[in-house]
Amino acid sequence: MTSSTWQTTLIWVLKANLVVWAINALIFGILVLSGSSFFGLIYSGLFSILALLETGLAFLVGGAIAFSGSVLTSKTKEYVRKSEENWSMEGLKKSEKKANKYIILAVILFAESLLISFLGV
Repeated sequence: MTSSTWQTTLIWVLKANLVVWAINALIFGILVLSGSSFFGLIYSGLFSILALLETGLAFLVGGAIAFSGSVLTSKTKEYVRKSEENWSMEGLKKSEKKANKYIILAVILFAESLLISFLGV
């Protein structure tokens, strides 16, 4: 990958991470407004569990995107749709490039989950 590709990937991952934590803040706000204790939520380990669930979801999405470019899925689509789409190495590389963003996001979320867990929040 070139440096500009890494820069755009890093910017995308940081924006996605910001969106994930905005969703976490929204969930936290809803729980506090619904009557849960502020400090009870902080010390319950909710954030580490939530970050771990988000990590799993990001890994699943990245894996599904990477798998969508494989030979098996291409041949299945070709058989089911009766189309003339042929599998290509370029298509596989393109789907893996898309999947890399989600996998990098998942690794960062996993590191954040471990950090939150060690801090006891």
